[in-house]
Amino acid sequence: MSVNSNLRNAIRAIEALKRTQDATAALKPLGMPMTDEELRDRAELVEKVIHTRSKLKALRDRSEALRESLERFRKQRAESA
Repeated sequence: MSVNSNLRNAIRAIEALKRTQDATAALKPLGMPMTDEELRDRAELVEKVIHTRSKLKALRDRSEALRESLERFRKQRAESA
């Protein structure tokens, strides 16, 4: 994955989480009775949030791995100079 691709994916994921904030404001509280459609909407929203958060975690993990790799490379280069 390229840096630009990672950045675009991160921006998309953050934007999706922001949209879910607006969507959750329109949901009924859990203690109130809901129609089947409202329950489906809630379940879809929860699924989207979980999926988006897992994408963000993967991006953070990849970023950390790349940072560590770059640090090792710089250290090896400095030691061989």
